[in-house]
Amino acid sequence: MAKQQPINLNQLSGYHQQAQVAQYLKQLGHTTIRMQELTGMAQLVAHFPTGLPAWQAVYVDYAVPPISKEFDILFINAEGHIINIELKSDVHYDIEKIHKQLRNNRYYLMQASQHVDLFTYNSDLDRIYHLTDQDTLDVIDLQDGCWQTSVFYQVVMGFKSVAVDDLDDVLRVGDYLVSPFTQLARFLKGQYLLMQPQQQLQAELLATPTPGIYAVKAATSVGQTLMIYDTVKMLREQGQVLLVHIGALKSAQATLRRQYGWHILPERQFFKKLKRQRLQPYDVVIVTDAQKLSIRHVNSLRRYFAARHTRVLLIGDPNQQSKVTISNRDCFATLTHAFGPQHLIKLSDEL
Repeated sequence: MAKQQPINLNQLSGYHQQAQVAQYLKQLGHTTIRMQELTGMAQLVAHFPTGLPAWQAVYVDYAVPPISKEFDILFINAEGHIINIELKSDVHYDIEKIHKQLRNNRYYLMQASQHVDLFTYNSDLDRIYHLTDQDTLDVIDLQDGCWQTSVFYQVVMGFKSVAVDDLDDVLRVGDYLVSPFTQLARFLKGQYLLMQPQQQLQAELLATPTPGIYAVKAATSVGQTLMIYDTVKMLREQGQVLLVHIGALKSAQATLRRQYGWHILPERQFFKKLKRQRLQPYDVVIVTDAQKLSIRHVNSLRRYFAARHTRVLLIGDPNQQSKVTISNRDCFATLTHAFGPQHLIKLSDEL
């Protein structure tokens, strides 16, 4: 994929004909920027003196498809400081959505820089929202004569944006896509980052100290696998952990078992041990791809762990059900509606 080119908003704002704007953006490879965004940016730039250094190298609609993340406006200076401005054009836009989006953006951008300023500009209201260090929103009305004393004005006025070699590298995009299966060395060295949704789900998993069988809804992805293995890595420091893999073990899993002492069993071997009552005691058992488990399997788990002080986490993706699993009375197929907005539920005694 071609590297994204920054836009000079000073130059863009100087064009008075739509054809000139389109030609300039086409030269830079920008063909999907919406007219609403162009209008909002032009309106915002017009509030500042012409030729401002902050606007000379701006990244617009920077998207990170692998982690489903997009930023409307990003600019970076030579010291690695980052400004993020999100664009809205709706007088009724929910302020809580603005707050949530900026907090989410801060999580990702703070992985790349400790100096991040986050704002949203609503062009229909001509208003700026600033996410403060105290996690509150300051509202700045650009029609207010005092707005030039605001943090937003001071930050932009004192900023000189620069073009970077590769924005993906600056924002450490690759660190979110580390696979324990294909990049085991990086995983073991901790050279990776969890995406915010996975970090939140991990916090839920770690906060379930009560023994029992838990169903956990998590979309199948590289990020989900990384979160599970990072969780196992953390839990191994606190007690005995078993990871159950559906299907044959991969070479990386065999390496973790042989060289690093991880307890990993393929599904068939695991259920044989349950049947023969030969499974050693564990504090936590984590089953991946649990959407492939039948109700019969889950009931076997219930019977075996009923009198044991063990947390059993069945992590699966209800959307990955196949005709085969459904015909086998897939357990997760019966739980799809039970989850509701939750990602983790404790299974009752009977299905």
